[in-house]
Amino acid sequence: MTYLTLGQFSIPISWLAFLLAIIYSDFRNNNKDDTTNKILNRLLWSYLIVWKFSYILFAWPSFRLSPISLLYFDGGLKGHLLAILTMTILLVKTHRGFIWEVGWKYWARFMAVFQLISYSFSEHWLLALTSLILFIMIEWKWKLWILFAQWTILLWSAGWGDPFVIAHGMVLISLLIKQRNNHHITLVIILSLLATALTDIRTLTSTTERLPIDLMTTTNERYNLSEQEQQLTIVNFFATWCPPCQAEMPHLQKFADNLPHGVELIGINLADRDHGPEALQAFMSKYNVTYPILLDERDDFGQAYRIKAIPTTVILNEEGQELERIIGPVSEQRLHELAKKYQ
Repeated sequence: MTYLTLGQFSIPISWLAFLLAIIYSDFRNNNKDDTTNKILNRLLWSYLIVWKFSYILFAWPSFRLSPISLLYFDGGLKGHLLAILTMTILLVKTHRGFIWEVGWKYWARFMAVFQLISYSFSEHWLLALTSLILFIMIEWKWKLWILFAQWTILLWSAGWGDPFVIAHGMVLISLLIKQRNNHHITLVIILSLLATALTDIRTLTSTTERLPIDLMTTTNERYNLSEQEQQLTIVNFFATWCPPCQAEMPHLQKFADNLPHGVELIGINLADRDHGPEALQAFMSKYNVTYPILLDERDDFGQAYRIKAIPTTVILNEEGQELERIIGPVSEQRLHELAKKYQ
Protein backbone atom coordinates (compact mmCIF):
# COMPACT_ATOMS: atom_id res chain seq x y z
CA MET A 1 0.00 0.00 0.00
CA THR A 2 1.43 3.37 -1.08
CA TYR A 3 -1.41 5.55 0.24
CA LEU A 4 -3.74 5.41 3.21
CA THR A 5 -7.21 6.21 1.90
CA LEU A 6 -9.71 8.01 4.15
CA GLY A 7 -12.93 8.60 2.21
CA GLN A 8 -11.93 10.67 -0.82
CA PHE A 9 -8.54 11.63 0.66
CA SER A 10 -5.29 9.73 0.20
CA ILE A 11 -2.37 10.17 2.58
CA PRO A 12 1.06 8.97 1.35
CA ILE A 13 2.34 6.28 3.71
CA SER A 14 5.87 7.70 3.40
CA TRP A 15 4.65 11.06 4.73
CA LEU A 16 2.76 9.47 7.58
CA ALA A 17 5.80 7.35 8.49
CA PHE A 18 8.14 10.36 8.25
CA LEU A 19 6.00 12.57 10.50
CA LEU A 20 5.38 9.88 13.12
CA ALA A 21 9.09 9.01 13.15
CA ILE A 22 10.04 12.66 13.80
CA ILE A 23 7.37 13.10 16.49
CA TYR A 24 8.41 9.93 18.31
CA SER A 25 12.14 10.68 18.05
CA ASP A 26 11.60 14.22 19.35
CA PHE A 27 9.54 12.89 22.25
CA ARG A 28 12.15 10.28 23.23
CA ASN A 29 14.97 12.82 22.87
CA ASN A 30 13.30 15.44 25.07
CA ASN A 31 15.51 14.96 28.09
CA LYS A 32 18.80 14.90 26.17
CA ASP A 33 21.26 17.72 25.54
CA ASP A 34 19.25 20.86 24.69
CA THR A 35 21.67 22.23 22.08
CA THR A 36 21.86 18.92 20.23
CA ASN A 37 18.09 18.54 20.43
CA LYS A 38 17.50 21.97 18.87
CA ILE A 39 19.95 21.22 16.05
CA LEU A 40 18.32 17.86 15.36
CA ASN A 41 14.85 19.42 15.24
CA ARG A 42 16.06 22.08 12.83
CA LEU A 43 17.77 19.51 10.61
CA LEU A 44 14.85 17.09 10.32
CA TRP A 45 12.14 19.71 9.83
CA SER A 46 14.32 21.53 7.27
CA TYR A 47 14.74 18.22 5.46
CA LEU A 48 10.98 17.65 5.48
CA ILE A 49 10.10 21.12 4.22
CA VAL A 50 12.71 21.17 1.44
CA TRP A 51 11.80 17.64 0.33
CA LYS A 52 8.11 18.49 0.13
CA PHE A 53 8.18 21.93 -1.48
CA SER A 54 10.98 21.12 -3.92
CA TYR A 55 8.14 19.56 -5.94
CA ILE A 56 7.28 23.09 -7.09
CA LEU A 57 10.84 23.57 -8.30
CA PHE A 58 11.31 20.21 -10.02
CA ALA A 59 7.77 19.71 -11.36
CA TRP A 60 6.71 23.26 -12.11
CA PRO A 61 4.63 22.45 -15.27
CA SER A 62 2.64 19.78 -13.38
CA PHE A 63 2.21 22.02 -10.34
CA ARG A 64 1.10 24.96 -12.49
CA LEU A 65 -1.47 22.82 -14.27
CA SER A 66 -2.70 21.23 -11.03
CA PRO A 67 -1.63 23.09 -7.83
CA ILE A 68 -3.49 20.51 -5.74
CA SER A 69 -0.78 18.04 -6.76
CA LEU A 70 1.45 19.59 -4.06
CA LEU A 71 -0.72 17.81 -1.49
CA TYR A 72 0.12 14.41 -2.97
CA PHE A 73 3.64 14.65 -4.40
CA ASP A 74 7.11 15.77 -3.34
CA GLY A 75 10.39 16.52 -5.09
CA GLY A 76 11.28 12.85 -5.50
CA LEU A 77 14.94 11.82 -5.52
CA LYS A 78 16.06 15.31 -6.58
CA GLY A 79 14.10 16.76 -3.67
CA HIS A 80 15.74 14.32 -1.27
CA LEU A 81 19.21 15.22 -2.53
CA LEU A 82 18.46 18.94 -2.21
CA ALA A 83 17.15 18.31 1.33
CA ILE A 84 20.30 16.34 2.22
CA LEU A 85 22.46 19.19 0.90
CA THR A 86 20.44 21.72 2.92
CA MET A 87 20.73 19.59 6.05
CA THR A 88 24.49 19.19 5.55
CA ILE A 89 25.00 22.96 5.21
CA LEU A 90 22.93 23.61 8.33
CA LEU A 91 24.90 21.03 10.30
CA VAL A 92 28.22 22.54 9.24
CA LYS A 93 27.02 25.96 10.36
CA THR A 94 25.55 24.85 13.69
CA HIS A 95 27.72 21.88 14.70
CA ARG A 96 29.25 23.59 17.76
CA GLY A 97 28.04 21.80 20.87
CA PHE A 98 26.51 19.01 18.81
CA ILE A 99 26.84 15.61 20.55
CA TRP A 100 27.26 13.06 17.78
CA GLU A 101 26.31 10.05 19.90
CA VAL A 102 22.92 11.66 20.60
CA GLY A 103 22.50 12.47 16.92
CA TRP A 104 23.28 8.93 15.78
CA LYS A 105 20.81 7.42 18.25
CA TYR A 106 18.15 9.95 17.19
CA TRP A 107 18.60 8.96 13.55
CA ALA A 108 18.57 5.24 14.37
CA ARG A 109 15.34 5.69 16.33
CA PHE A 110 13.85 7.77 13.50
CA MET A 111 14.73 5.13 10.89
CA ALA A 112 13.42 2.29 13.07
CA VAL A 113 9.98 3.91 13.35
CA PHE A 114 9.98 4.96 9.68
CA GLN A 115 10.89 1.45 8.48
CA LEU A 116 8.47 -0.26 10.85
CA ILE A 117 5.51 1.80 9.60
CA SER A 118 6.51 1.67 5.93
CA TYR A 119 7.13 -2.08 5.84
CA SER A 120 3.98 -2.84 7.83
CA PHE A 121 1.71 -0.90 5.46
CA SER A 122 3.41 -2.45 2.42
CA GLU A 123 2.96 -5.89 4.05
CA HIS A 124 6.67 -6.75 4.01
CA TRP A 125 6.26 -8.63 7.26
CA LEU A 126 9.78 -10.06 7.56
CA LEU A 127 11.31 -6.60 7.13
CA ALA A 128 8.73 -5.12 9.52
CA LEU A 129 9.60 -7.74 12.14
CA THR A 130 13.33 -7.08 11.70
CA SER A 131 12.70 -3.32 12.09
CA LEU A 132 10.66 -3.99 15.23
CA ILE A 133 13.50 -6.04 16.74
CA LEU A 134 16.01 -3.26 15.97
CA PHE A 135 13.60 -0.69 17.42
CA ILE A 136 13.36 -2.67 20.67
CA MET A 137 17.13 -2.98 20.82
CA ILE A 138 17.57 0.78 20.35
CA GLU A 139 15.28 1.46 23.29
CA TRP A 140 16.66 -1.37 25.42
CA LYS A 141 20.40 -1.51 24.73
CA TRP A 142 21.67 0.99 22.16
CA LYS A 143 24.72 -0.02 20.10
CA LEU A 144 26.25 1.69 17.07
CA TRP A 145 26.12 -1.50 14.97
CA ILE A 146 22.34 -1.07 14.75
CA LEU A 147 22.93 1.78 12.27
CA PHE A 148 24.78 -0.61 9.97
CA ALA A 149 22.03 -3.23 10.28
CA GLN A 150 19.39 -0.65 9.33
CA TRP A 151 21.40 0.42 6.30
CA THR A 152 21.70 -3.18 5.13
CA ILE A 153 17.92 -3.62 5.29
CA LEU A 154 17.39 -0.35 3.42
CA LEU A 155 19.92 -1.24 0.75
CA TRP A 156 18.44 -4.69 0.23
CA SER A 157 14.83 -3.50 0.06
CA ALA A 158 15.28 -0.26 -1.93
CA GLY A 159 18.61 -0.33 -3.79
CA TRP A 160 21.45 2.18 -4.11
CA GLY A 161 19.35 4.95 -5.66
CA ASP A 162 16.89 5.23 -2.77
CA PRO A 163 17.09 8.63 -1.01
CA PHE A 164 17.03 7.11 2.48
CA VAL A 165 19.87 4.76 1.54
CA ILE A 166 21.86 7.86 0.56
CA ALA A 167 20.91 9.78 3.71
CA HIS A 168 21.66 6.82 5.96
CA GLY A 169 24.95 6.32 4.15
CA MET A 170 25.95 9.90 5.01
CA VAL A 171 25.16 9.20 8.67
CA LEU A 172 27.46 6.18 8.49
CA ILE A 173 30.20 8.29 6.92
CA SER A 174 29.96 10.74 9.83
CA LEU A 175 30.20 7.78 12.21
CA LEU A 176 33.29 6.43 10.47
CA ILE A 177 34.96 9.84 10.48
CA LYS A 178 34.23 10.53 14.14
CA GLN A 179 34.91 7.04 15.47
CA ARG A 180 37.96 6.24 13.32
CA ASN A 181 37.55 2.53 14.05
CA ASN A 182 38.70 0.19 11.31
CA HIS A 183 36.26 -2.54 12.31
CA HIS A 184 33.40 -0.17 11.45
CA ILE A 185 34.79 0.24 7.95
CA THR A 186 35.09 -3.54 7.61
CA LEU A 187 31.50 -3.95 8.80
CA VAL A 188 30.21 -1.43 6.24
CA ILE A 189 31.98 -3.24 3.40
CA ILE A 190 30.75 -6.68 4.48
CA LEU A 191 27.13 -5.56 4.95
CA SER A 192 27.15 -3.64 1.66
CA LEU A 193 28.32 -6.73 -0.24
CA LEU A 194 25.78 -8.86 1.60
CA ALA A 195 22.91 -6.50 0.79
CA THR A 196 23.98 -6.29 -2.85
CA ALA A 197 24.08 -10.08 -3.11
CA LEU A 198 20.68 -10.47 -1.45
CA THR A 199 19.17 -7.98 -3.90
CA ASP A 200 19.73 -10.51 -6.68
CA ILE A 201 17.87 -13.37 -4.95
CA ARG A 202 14.53 -11.72 -4.18
CA THR A 203 11.41 -13.80 -4.66
CA LEU A 204 9.65 -13.88 -8.03
CA THR A 205 6.74 -11.53 -8.60
CA SER A 206 3.34 -13.11 -7.98
CA THR A 207 0.48 -12.53 -10.42
CA THR A 208 -3.30 -12.32 -10.16
CA GLU A 209 -5.67 -13.31 -12.95
CA ARG A 210 -7.90 -10.46 -14.13
CA LEU A 211 -10.84 -10.11 -16.53
CA PRO A 212 -9.50 -9.14 -20.01
CA ILE A 213 -10.29 -5.48 -20.65
CA ASP A 214 -12.73 -4.95 -23.50
CA LEU A 215 -14.33 -1.48 -23.56
CA MET A 216 -15.22 1.42 -25.84
CA THR A 217 -12.99 4.48 -25.85
CA THR A 218 -13.99 8.16 -25.84
CA THR A 219 -13.31 8.15 -29.60
CA ASN A 220 -15.95 5.39 -30.04
CA GLU A 221 -13.39 2.67 -30.81
CA ARG A 222 -13.28 -0.73 -29.15
CA TYR A 223 -10.20 -1.47 -27.07
CA ASN A 224 -9.48 -5.15 -26.44
CA LEU A 225 -6.42 -5.82 -24.27
CA SER A 226 -5.98 -9.37 -25.62
CA GLU A 227 -5.43 -7.96 -29.12
CA GLN A 228 -2.61 -5.66 -28.01
CA GLU A 229 1.07 -6.60 -28.32
CA GLN A 230 2.66 -4.55 -25.55
CA GLN A 231 4.75 -6.25 -22.88
CA LEU A 232 3.26 -4.18 -20.05
CA THR A 233 -0.04 -2.30 -19.71
CA ILE A 234 -0.52 0.35 -17.04
CA VAL A 235 -4.22 0.86 -16.31
CA ASN A 236 -5.36 3.94 -14.39
CA PHE A 237 -8.89 3.87 -12.91
CA PHE A 238 -10.22 7.38 -12.23
CA ALA A 239 -13.17 9.77 -11.97
CA THR A 240 -13.21 13.45 -12.89
CA TRP A 241 -14.49 14.72 -9.50
CA CYS A 242 -11.66 13.03 -7.55
CA PRO A 243 -8.98 15.53 -6.30
CA PRO A 244 -6.06 13.05 -6.32
CA CYS A 245 -7.10 11.98 -9.84
CA GLN A 246 -6.80 15.62 -10.90
CA ALA A 247 -3.42 15.88 -9.16
CA GLU A 248 -1.88 12.91 -10.97
CA MET A 249 -3.19 13.73 -14.48
CA PRO A 250 -0.23 15.93 -15.54
CA HIS A 251 2.12 13.14 -14.43
CA LEU A 252 0.20 10.51 -16.37
CA GLN A 253 0.21 12.63 -19.53
CA LYS A 254 3.97 13.32 -19.25
CA PHE A 255 4.53 9.57 -18.90
CA ALA A 256 2.31 8.97 -21.95
CA ASP A 257 4.42 11.45 -23.92
CA ASN A 258 7.57 9.42 -23.12
CA LEU A 259 6.37 5.83 -22.97
CA PRO A 260 9.11 3.20 -22.58
CA HIS A 261 9.29 0.65 -25.38
CA GLY A 262 6.77 -2.15 -24.92
CA VAL A 263 4.65 -0.23 -22.40
CA GLU A 264 1.14 1.15 -22.91
CA LEU A 265 -0.85 3.48 -20.67
CA ILE A 266 -4.64 3.49 -20.70
CA GLY A 267 -7.18 5.20 -18.48
CA ILE A 268 -10.51 3.70 -17.44
CA ASN A 269 -13.11 6.26 -16.49
CA LEU A 270 -15.47 4.78 -13.91
CA ALA A 271 -18.41 6.39 -15.68
CA ASP A 272 -20.99 4.78 -13.40
CA ARG A 273 -19.35 6.62 -10.46
CA ASP A 274 -18.71 9.88 -12.33
CA HIS A 275 -20.58 13.01 -13.50
CA GLY A 276 -21.22 12.15 -17.14
CA PRO A 277 -19.61 12.57 -20.59
CA GLU A 278 -19.51 16.37 -20.51
CA ALA A 279 -17.48 16.39 -17.30
CA LEU A 280 -15.11 13.81 -18.80
CA GLN A 281 -14.59 15.80 -21.99
CA ALA A 282 -13.88 18.96 -19.99
CA PHE A 283 -11.46 16.99 -17.80
CA MET A 284 -9.57 15.57 -20.77
CA SER A 285 -9.42 18.96 -22.44
CA LYS A 286 -8.06 20.68 -19.32
CA TYR A 287 -5.21 18.18 -18.92
CA ASN A 288 -4.60 17.66 -22.67
CA VAL A 289 -5.08 13.90 -22.37
CA THR A 290 -3.87 12.06 -25.47
CA TYR A 291 -3.61 8.44 -24.30
CA PRO A 292 -6.64 6.10 -24.66
CA ILE A 293 -9.48 6.65 -22.18
CA LEU A 294 -11.93 3.76 -21.88
CA LEU A 295 -15.50 4.02 -20.57
CA ASP A 296 -16.62 1.62 -17.86
CA GLU A 297 -20.27 2.66 -18.05
CA ARG A 298 -21.74 -0.17 -15.96
CA ASP A 299 -18.83 -0.46 -13.50
CA ASP A 300 -18.15 -4.01 -14.73
CA PHE A 301 -14.37 -3.61 -14.66
CA GLY A 302 -14.37 -1.41 -11.59
CA GLN A 303 -15.95 -4.32 -9.74
CA ALA A 304 -13.99 -7.06 -11.52
CA TYR A 305 -10.70 -5.32 -10.60
CA ARG A 306 -11.98 -4.61 -7.07
CA ILE A 307 -11.48 -0.85 -7.29
CA LYS A 308 -12.49 0.46 -3.86
CA ALA A 309 -10.63 3.80 -3.84
CA ILE A 310 -9.62 6.07 -6.69
CA PRO A 311 -7.33 6.67 -8.33
CA THR A 312 -6.00 3.14 -8.55
CA THR A 313 -3.29 2.15 -11.02
CA VAL A 314 -2.92 -1.51 -11.99
CA ILE A 315 0.12 -3.01 -13.73
CA LEU A 316 -0.70 -5.87 -16.14
CA ASN A 317 1.70 -8.19 -17.95
CA GLU A 318 1.27 -9.31 -21.56
CA GLU A 319 -1.09 -12.11 -20.44
CA GLY A 320 -3.33 -9.56 -18.72
CA GLN A 321 -2.35 -10.74 -15.22
CA GLU A 322 -2.01 -8.17 -12.43
CA LEU A 323 1.55 -7.66 -11.20
CA GLU A 324 1.03 -4.75 -8.81
CA ARG A 325 -1.40 -1.97 -7.95
CA ILE A 326 -0.95 1.51 -6.52
CA ILE A 327 -3.83 3.01 -4.58
CA GLY A 328 -3.66 6.80 -4.70
CA PRO A 329 -2.03 9.26 -7.11
CA VAL A 330 1.08 8.09 -8.93
CA SER A 331 3.92 10.29 -10.23
CA GLU A 332 5.67 10.14 -13.59
CA GLN A 333 8.87 9.03 -11.84
CA ARG A 334 7.06 6.19 -10.09
CA LEU A 335 5.54 5.03 -13.38
CA HIS A 336 8.98 4.86 -15.00
CA GLU A 337 10.27 2.92 -11.98
CA LEU A 338 7.42 0.42 -12.29
CA ALA A 339 7.96 0.02 -16.04
CA LYS A 340 11.66 -0.66 -15.46
CA LYS A 341 10.87 -3.07 -12.62
CA TYR A 342 8.57 -5.33 -14.65
CA GLN A 343 10.13 -5.23 -18.12
